[in-house]
Amino acid sequence: VQDLVVVKASAATIAQDGLTVVVRERGSVWPATCKSPCDDISVCGILNNGAELKRDDEGKEKWTGSPTEVAIMRASCEVQGGPKSAKEFKQKPENQTLFEIPFNSENKWMLTVHGQAGSGKAFAILKGAPDRVLKFCSVSSNPQAVAVIEAQMQKLMGDARRVLAIAKREITAPPAKFEGSGPDDCNFPLRDFEFIGLYGIEDPPKDGVAEAVIKATKAGVKVVMVTGDHPDTARAIAKRINILKDVTTTGDAQEFSVITGLQLDTRVPKGDNFGDDEPPDNVKWWKKAVVNARVFARVSPIHKQVIVQAYQKYGYGGIGDVCAMTGDGVNDAPALKQAEVGVAMGIRGTEVAKDAADIVLQDDDFSSIINGIEQGRLCSANLRKSIMYTLCSKVPQFAPTLAMVFGVPEALTIAQVLLIDIGTDIWTAIAYAFQPAESKLMARAPRHPKLIKLADWGVGVYSYCYIGVLQCCFCWIMFFSLPGMIGIFNEKGAKDELYTTAEKLIVKEGKTIYYWTLVMGQIAAAISTTTERQSLFTYCFPNMALNLAFLFEVILGLVAIYGSFMHGPFNTAMLTSDQVMKPVSALICIGLIEELRKYIFRQLEERGQCAWLLDVAKAPDTESSDEGSSGSEDCSEDDNGKPLLC
Repeated sequence: VQDLVVVKASAATIAQDGLTVVVRERGSVWPATCKSPCDDISVCGILNNGAELKRDDEGKEKWTGSPTEVAIMRASCEVQGGPKSAKEFKQKPENQTLFEIPFNSENKWMLTVHGQAGSGKAFAILKGAPDRVLKFCSVSSNPQAVAVIEAQMQKLMGDARRVLAIAKREITAPPAKFEGSGPDDCNFPLRDFEFIGLYGIEDPPKDGVAEAVIKATKAGVKVVMVTGDHPDTARAIAKRINILKDVTTTGDAQEFSVITGLQLDTRVPKGDNFGDDEPPDNVKWWKKAVVNARVFARVSPIHKQVIVQAYQKYGYGGIGDVCAMTGDGVNDAPALKQAEVGVAMGIRGTEVAKDAADIVLQDDDFSSIINGIEQGRLCSANLRKSIMYTLCSKVPQFAPTLAMVFGVPEALTIAQVLLIDIGTDIWTAIAYAFQPAESKLMARAPRHPKLIKLADWGVGVYSYCYIGVLQCCFCWIMFFSLPGMIGIFNEKGAKDELYTTAEKLIVKEGKTIYYWTLVMGQIAAAISTTTERQSLFTYCFPNMALNLAFLFEVILGLVAIYGSFMHGPFNTAMLTSDQVMKPVSALICIGLIEELRKYIFRQLEERGQCAWLLDVAKAPDTESSDEGSSGSEDCSEDDNGKPLLC
C-alpha cells in the first residue's frame, strides 16, 4: 500500500473539505503525522482482513494470505505501531468478529461484523471495489462528494494503483444471529455505510517483464492482459509493461484496446463454446476484439475461459490463435485447461491451477515464459534443420540406381549408402540438438501449426530440389571426369560382366570418388543448414559437437579410401591426392551458392516480400477491412498473424 486516502472531517463534508492523501515517504515509511488522520482506516483494515501472522521455517513472523490482504494488513499495522497492534485490536471484546461474508468475484467486496456478543451493539466493515462499496454508502446520494472521491480514484489508478474502498456503519439493533450472503438476503441493514477511505496498492511488475513483453511482441506473440482490476488501473499497468503504448489511436484500435467484463456479459457464446451459429453481431464484435484488444479488465472467472475460446475461434483471421494462458487461482483452472498451453504459477499458484495447467512456472516470472518460447523455437528449428540435412543425400543416393537403367555404370553401392547414412549422417543429425540459436530467431513471425507444418513442402524443396540436386550434379561431374569412364559408359554401359580388369578398377575408382564427393556434399549440406538465413560468416561454427561430426565424416571417408580393409566390404579403391582434393570443390561451391541464397532471402525479408518463401504464416483477409490495420497500437501491423499469450 502506497497511498491512504481518508476524509478530512467527516464523510458528509467531503464535497466541501475534500480528502486527505497520505503517501509513503522515501524508504517505505509512513509520515509521523499519519497516525491521527489514518486511525479509522488502519483499524478497519486490521479488523476486516483475512491475513494471518505465522512463523516461517526460519522462525520469523510473516503475514500470510492473499497479496492484497497482506498489503493492507502491513500498512495498517505500520500506522498503528507494528504487527502487535493487529493482535491487540482483534482481541478486544468489542472487536470480536461475529459474522463474515468472504470476498467473491461476483460481489467484489467482503464484509465483517464486529462487536461483543450479547451487548446489543455491533458494527459492520465493508471493503472492496470502490464502485461496489460506494453503492452501499450514504455519500452515494451526494454527486459532488462522489465526484471528489472518483477524481482521487482516477488519480491513483492513473499511477497504476489498485484501489480498494472501505466503509463502516453501526448496527444499533443487531439480530441474535447474523445471516445472509448479500444485500438481498442479509438480516441486517446493508446501506448507509460511512465512507472511511481508499487504499492505493501498488503491485510493481517484476524486473524484466516490460522487456520480456517487447521481446515477445517482436517474436510475433501478442501479449494480452486479463485482470479483475479496474480498467483505469489495468490500463496504467499495461502501459508500464509495454502492453499498451501512449499513442493516439482511432477507430477499432481505440474502442477495443481495453474491454471490460460488463461488455463481455453480452458477448458470451450460446453454448459451452463458440459455434458456427453465433449471432452475427457477436461474431463481428469478437473478430474486432481479438485483433485490437490488449486489456480485459474487471473480468470474472468465466470471462477468462470465454476470452480464450474467442481467440481460438476468431483469431488469426478465423483460423484460430494458438493460446497460452497464465494463472494461479482456483478460478483460473477452466481457462488454463481451455488454452493450448496452460501456465500455472509454481510459487503462489494453487494446486487446482497446477493440476489444470500444462506447465508449472517455478519462479513465477513472466520473462521465463518468453525464454521458454525461445527454447521451444530453437528445438523446433534444430529439428527442422536436422531433417533437411538428412534428406539432402537421398537424391544423389537414389540417382545411381536410376541411372543404371539408362546404361550408366554403377556409381554407388548399397554398402556405401549405408556407410554414409549410418556411419556419418546419423551422428551429424544428432549434433544439431546442440546448435545455438540464430541471431534473429526471436525476431520472426511464428509458423501457425494449422498452416505450416514442421516438415512442410519447403523442407522437401530445399533438400530434394536444391541441395540434393547440387550434390547430385557434383557427384556425377566427378564420376564422369575420371579418365576412361565416359568410354565405358558409351561402349559397355552398366553390364559389369563385360568389363575388363582395368575397366573394373576404373568403375571401382568411380564409385569411390562418387562416394567421397557425396561425403563432401553432405558436409556442405550440414554447414549450409546450420542457419536458415543468417550468414555463416557471422554465425561461424559455434557447435562443437557438429564440428566433431564433420571431422569424423572426413576421417571415416579417408579410411574408406585408403584403408585396404575397407576396400572389399565397401567396394572402394585407392585415390590419388588430386582425385581426393577435387571433390572438395563441391563443398566450397555449395557453401557459396547457399550464402548467396541466404543473402537474397535476407533482402526479401527486410523488404517484406515473398513471405511464402520465408515460411511466414500470414492470416487470411478478414471480413472487416479495419481489422488488419487498426491493431497498430503496440504491435506490428501483422497482428492478425500472431498467436496469443494471455
